[in-house]
Amino acid sequence: MEQGATDLIAAVEGLTDEQWATICPDEQRSVGVLVHHVGAAYPEEADITTALAREGGVPGLTWEAVNQGNQDEAESHEQVDKASALAQVRENVATAATVVRGLTDEQLDRVALTDLHWEAPLTVQFFVEHHPIAHPYMHLEGIRAALGLNG
Repeated sequence: MEQGATDLIAAVEGLTDEQWATICPDEQRSVGVLVHHVGAAYPEEADITTALAREGGVPGLTWEAVNQGNQDEAESHEQVDKASALAQVRENVATAATVVRGLTDEQLDRVALTDLHWEAPLTVQFFVEHHPIAHPYMHLEGIRAALGLNG
């Protein structure tokens, strides 16, 4: 999880203001908004992970709800500055990683059903790997493509 945050930060911390404001075509959001989004998502992903590990589900967790939250967040942070976005990524990934490290093997192996994954019987570990771990890499791909950067 921390490696994804580190890779994201390394790719964007030296960007100019113009690059930071570049819109990523596949995302329709600026580089800065995407970085802020990743940082803001870590606590939410940690909370969802905890709920899945304890209860095996999160009522109301749908792609519609996630997409609306992402849209609201993007609109309210259109002018996010680089220093605060990077600080948020650093702080929040550390907190989320602590939460995940606190899970037992039994909790990670628990089958958790979510609308995000079509109620498929997937483990909490799957959620962790496909959300807080993969999330920065997913957006980093779009950022690199928009800026013409190599991986």
